[in-house]
Amino acid sequence: MRIQCLGLVVLFLVLPARAGAQELPPPEAVEAPCVPELEANRRATIEHGGAVGLWFHADLARCMLGRLELLPAYARHVRLLEERIALAGERDLLREHEVELATSEADSARAALEAAVRRAREAEADRDAWWRHPALWAGVGVVLVIVLEVVAAWALGAV
Repeated sequence: MRIQCLGLVVLFLVLPARAGAQELPPPEAVEAPCVPELEANRRATIEHGGAVGLWFHADLARCMLGRLELLPAYARHVRLLEERIALAGERDLLREHEVELATSEADSARAALEAAVRRAREAEADRDAWWRHPALWAGVGVVLVIVLEVVAAWALGAV
């Protein structure tokens, strides 16, 4: 469990750094037309030696090549973002589990505290019970002494 948490922490610290390491242009820049000033003459069909070909402007070719070179970086970025989402889901599940554990621990601690308070009240009630009162035992002692004196006086009188 601790190893998984450590792995998650490392991934959350490393992934954002790796994802931001290569600055990618925003998607809006890639969606815009490559060379807007060449909108009228972007390409033309030509024939040379019986072979039909397609001509397009070099600036347009450079722009399209640059976009094609960005595709692996975007794919890696998307993959990293998907991994980040999956890890965030796992982190949320771990946090929910932590909350459940904390709740159960709090419930058991509350039950233990209530039991301790109940035992303390019972001990206090037992300590203050009528049969433990010193006046009762003093009275019992007085009665016993009187009874013993009466028995002793009777025994001496019978002899």
